[in-house]
Amino acid sequence: MSSISSIGSAHSMAVSAYKSEELSSSTKMKLEALGIDPSNVTSEAQAQMLINQAEATKHQQSSEQQQQGGNSSEQQLLSEAKQLATAVGASVSSDDSLDDIIDNISEKIQVMMASNDPSKVKMAQGYQTQLASISERADSVSNTQQNIFNAMDMISVSNKYALGL
Repeated sequence: MSSISSIGSAHSMAVSAYKSEELSSSTKMKLEALGIDPSNVTSEAQAQMLINQAEATKHQQSSEQQQQGGNSSEQQLLSEAKQLATAVGASVSSDDSLDDIIDNISEKIQVMMASNDPSKVKMAQGYQTQLASISERADSVSNTQQNIFNAMDMISVSNKYALGL
């Protein structure tokens, strides 16, 4: 009985060794680069499936990081605008958009500029420079978002044509 068992295990080792030899060297390298042990893979098809899954996961994580980076940029601009609003004495509510805050700051700066006090005018000029920087970066973020939406729309239309819809 033990001889049959040993023959069976020897056979499975031989099959396992044969299957791992089926993998091309480039496939083995890709698996290793992605942190997958090639000796655990039984066929080229399974290897390709694992590679595709790992690359898709990697791509998704990269996309999420980029998206979070865009959102943090918006959040950073909103935070900067709120700080500037506090400095100039503009009122800001929690549901105000960035454009609303910029408009409120601009109104306060105009009032300061109309003042006869030279120190207020000088402070207003500094605030106006900060506001211009925030506004310019907000426009850039908005334009980038619009370009992304336009590209997605074009892809959608292209896919509809390709599918005959």
